[in-house]
Amino acid sequence: MADLSRYLPLSRRTDVDESGVTADRRAETAEVLRALAAALRDGGDALWTAPTERPGWHVDEVAAELANGFDRSRSRRALDAAGRLVRGGEARRLEELPRLDGPSAAADALDARADRILAREHPTAIVELDDAVVAALLVGGAAGTVLPLSARASGAVALRRAAAAPTEIRAVIAGHTLRATDAAWEFGHGTPLVDTANGMLRFLTGIGTVAPHPPTDRDRPTPRP
Repeated sequence: MADLSRYLPLSRRTDVDESGVTADRRAETAEVLRALAAALRDGGDALWTAPTERPGWHVDEVAAELANGFDRSRSRRALDAAGRLVRGGEARRLEELPRLDGPSAAADALDARADRILAREHPTAIVELDDAVVAALLVGGAAGTVLPLSARASGAVALRRAAAAPTEIRAVIAGHTLRATDAAWEFGHGTPLVDTANGMLRFLTGIGTVAPHPPTDRDRPTPRP
């Protein structure tokens, strides 16, 4: 699926001026961080201590990892991952994770980060957006809701995850077009598999186990009068 990049900007629209297409993800990343900040404020202490679908991790730990992982280079991320394996994996990572002082402080930190991202001159890479989206999926799941993601944010991360999917996920999506039923993006070759953007991301990130499915009448958009 190495050719998936040809399908950017992940839109089904035709005859659209795409001269402004960019790999800069500052706006999308800031949007996701602000959605996370709002969810943490609304959820308060009850959400802050809630378990997530990442085994052993709670919302406060997911927020702390996101806040402490900003601006890591690709090589730094690889070294961190290797170090966790040497030191004992996820359990040791949780022990070493610097904690944030409650949901309000975490929300303030995420909002401040969003402001800095928008103000800085250099672009934001897809990996930072991916970090924020994964955190949004986990926090949204813990809150029993779906945090709002723009089509550009969900589509970009879905594309990245599909291109680097592990064998068990690739076995499901290979030879198919992946299409979000509630966002204007699709990519891939072959017969379509569909789900909501949230459902597609949950599967591609390994958070959820429900795979996208062939379209049914319920998945087709209602014709406008």
